[in-house]
Amino acid sequence: MSPEEVLVLRHLRLAGIDYATSISIHVKIPLQRLLPILDKLEQENFIEKAHGKSIKRSKAKFKLAKEVHKHHTYYKLSRKGRLILKNIRG
Repeated sequence: MSPEEVLVLRHLRLAGIDYATSISIHVKIPLQRLLPILDKLEQENFIEKAHGKSIKRSKAKFKLAKEVHKHHTYYKLSRKGRLILKNIRG
């Protein structure tokens, strides 16, 4: 697993749920480079797309509003993603 992939997984562990542009800003990976990373992590079942019409701040820890409607594709860690992070030190 690449260091950039680990950064994305760690960010999602902290954020709970987030969308690509926000992830790009937080982990300082350009969006054009981040999108293929997200695709790869999703294909390998380390992350999954979040479903539903709105996001509550209790799930999206970096959101400022109590609840927002989803206008982006949101991602969250899968069980496999949480388990792999436990095995990666740092």
